[in-house]
Amino acid sequence: MTTFVADSQENAGGDYYTTYYAQPTFVSSRNYFCHHEGTNYAVLDFSDDNFHEFFVYKRPGKFTFRVADSLPSTVQSVSRFLGNMPELPDWIQEKAIVAVQGGTDRMKQKCEIGKKFGVPFSGVWIQDWSGQKHTPFGDRVFWNWKWDKNHYPELDQIIKDWAKDGIRLLGYINPNLDSSGDLFKEAASKGYLVKNSTGGVYLRRSITLIFGQVDLTNPDAYNWYKNVIKTNMIDLGLGGWMADFGEYLAVDAVLADGRTGMEAHNEWPVLWAKLNREAVEESGKLGEVVFYTRSGFSGTTKYSTLLWNGDQNVDFSLDDGVRSALYSSVGSGMNGNTYSHFDIGGYTTFGRFGLVRTKELLLRSAEFAVFTSVFRTHEGNEIASNVQWYDDQVTAEFATQAKHFALLADYRKAVGKESVSSGLPTMRMMSLVFPTNPEPLPYDQYMFGTDLLVAPIYMESATNRQVTLPALPGDHTWVHIWSGQTLQGLQTIQAEAPMGQPPVYYRSDSQFASTFQKLRTPVDTATNSGQVVNGIIGK
Repeated sequence: MTTFVADSQENAGGDYYTTYYAQPTFVSSRNYFCHHEGTNYAVLDFSDDNFHEFFVYKRPGKFTFRVADSLPSTVQSVSRFLGNMPELPDWIQEKAIVAVQGGTDRMKQKCEIGKKFGVPFSGVWIQDWSGQKHTPFGDRVFWNWKWDKNHYPELDQIIKDWAKDGIRLLGYINPNLDSSGDLFKEAASKGYLVKNSTGGVYLRRSITLIFGQVDLTNPDAYNWYKNVIKTNMIDLGLGGWMADFGEYLAVDAVLADGRTGMEAHNEWPVLWAKLNREAVEESGKLGEVVFYTRSGFSGTTKYSTLLWNGDQNVDFSLDDGVRSALYSSVGSGMNGNTYSHFDIGGYTTFGRFGLVRTKELLLRSAEFAVFTSVFRTHEGNEIASNVQWYDDQVTAEFATQAKHFALLADYRKAVGKESVSSGLPTMRMMSLVFPTNPEPLPYDQYMFGTDLLVAPIYMESATNRQVTLPALPGDHTWVHIWSGQTLQGLQTIQAEAPMGQPPVYYRSDSQFASTFQKLRTPVDTATNSGQVVNGIIGK
């Protein structure tokens, strides 16, 4: 249904195989990778059993093949070739990032609920810091990247005050400007916007928003927009932001460097990530400020500080739901993306068609996010239609999952440090850790680092699932993180998965065994509504 609506309104519907992140690279199980270094449109066809076909529009660029002695070594080679991300700062790996919008009073109110229930959070993401627009698709951000002082009065002082308690405020930006905003008018007057074939500003539409795009191939426009980030966001004190979009350049656009949109479309996400990275570095904030991107191409990994998997539906679907977050997280790690994460609870909501977030979806995606690098929520595009982390029916159980995330901080930071050094992702396909396992390993479970095996629940109403435990050396075993039960490797089991306890196992020889054992200790979340112990509410 979402595809139908997107197609009918913007010709923007997709399929399960369409992506924000198209990159002409493939990794083979035969321990080599192939990469095309050009930016022209390309199609990789693996449908024939006897050969792979690589089609490149117009003139192809250079092809690079590199061979390694194992799959992990191959992925490390890809990472070294394309560049990988810097280490995330501690603050974003230690506690939750909770999403709230709607202005200063509402932000404070929801954060007080979080504190009351003991939700450990180090960041509050207010994507509408620049203002709101009310549309048929819900409340959307006003694409005019300046602090809206009427919507968020006293935000500058709140940022300073909350920083004393270790809480950062995060914002939002994209490479587009709303045609009704003053930044659009300034950019248009200076010739900084992408042009159409007649030399005028190329106006685009996103649902009901009319916008122009900053021409990132124009050095003056590029530096002007970078200064917008430095002055209006970093100097304000924001601790990070979602660097959204980057994949919207029209193929018939005309650019300052003489290229068409067709020729520059694939490179656009790289330029967008590069601009954000330079703004952070030139402000002396790398390692402190974090921006997360969804769009990508060859080279994005050496500029972006964090990948997010884009706009999942608020459901369990394979194409765009929580299950797609699993596959995109693991898959993106094969091409240099050290860190990835997703919107807890999803984003895309169509209440009039019944596509709304349930309590089950929110909690299942939260328990999945415990075993990732970043634990961040999103209210979605229709806030009132969705179950939210601060709702009475769910906050206590959400707090339990946020506390589980916090308890794993030491291991998470160690995994991140090792991943940045080695070139392997934090969320790893099973065969990256067990390349010689005698039996095939499934794609719907993964290793978080080398020690944690995670099998998320991605089916609605499921209370168990199949899990394959790889062989371990010597007499080492797998330990169920919730019960302490030990199991031998090289077997497939049917694992129970009550809400709040997805199937997760750690290696008995892990040096972080004592850290993992903390999750067996009841998490005490005292509130007026009762007590939460391991996600079970009792009066």
